[in-house]
Amino acid sequence: MGARFCSFCGRPVPAASAFCPSCGAGVAGAPPLAGAPPPGAAPPPGWGTPGYPGAPGYGAAGYGVPMPSPATRESDVRALGYILWAAIVGLVGAAASLVDLFGSPGGVVGVATTPGGSSVSLNPGALYFLAVIAASGIVLALLELYFCREAFRTLAPVDHRFGTPSTLALLAMIGVVLIALLGAGLFLSLSQAVSCAAGNPITRACINLGAVLGLLGGLVIVAIVALIGYIGVLIGIWRLGARFNDGLFKAGAILLIFPVLNIVALVLIIVAARSHRDQIQGGVAPGAFA
Repeated sequence: MGARFCSFCGRPVPAASAFCPSCGAGVAGAPPLAGAPPPGAAPPPGWGTPGYPGAPGYGAAGYGVPMPSPATRESDVRALGYILWAAIVGLVGAAASLVDLFGSPGGVVGVATTPGGSSVSLNPGALYFLAVIAASGIVLALLELYFCREAFRTLAPVDHRFGTPSTLALLAMIGVVLIALLGAGLFLSLSQAVSCAAGNPITRACINLGAVLGLLGGLVIVAIVALIGYIGVLIGIWRLGARFNDGLFKAGAILLIFPVLNIVALVLIIVAARSHRDQIQGGVAPGAFA
């Protein structure tokens, strides 16, 4: 059978389809979907957008599912592109974490017993190595969260489910920035203590334990805030799976919780994001071939 084209929008229609996958109009004499414009008639406002009566959108499988509006498709393509970049940056961050875990040159803190009591010493090389890895990890985490937030913020106008994840992703970004500031303060305090000790064990005269404990307490509180925001990011990725009817996004959202397995999760998200982005750009409704 030769190629067929929709009499309303002129886009190609698959041979097995009774409806145009681009505009939802009925073809070959088949009755249109509920609310679909008849061939040759202008579609009503909002036709093809998620939630419009008779327009199930991305969540359904099989031919005859109308594509969302061009503006919605553009939002989806942009959002999937942001998620793709977020996952790529996340993979780089995971690699940096492995370097931090296995490449650190010895312990950072050492405790020694002296005639005057216990003293604490620091390994300057390990301390600076840890600082560099932590700084790069902060930058990568911010980039990853930024791309996730942009994805959710892009989808929020066309899908209200992404409004809350967008807000929580911003909360996570703020938490990461505060962690960086508090961590920098802690690093400076320890560096000053090392300088004061001049190669000798660090005593209380060289370090303000109250300030250090305060910074550590602040880090714990801010880490909790950042964790709440990160949970929102995971919810957003799960909802991508619901929007595009793809279990890879949902599996990725779950596996991101676990160390090491988060690498597998990021790969799954990359595969899903690229697949759906290519489908939409190719004019195929995601899930149409499921």
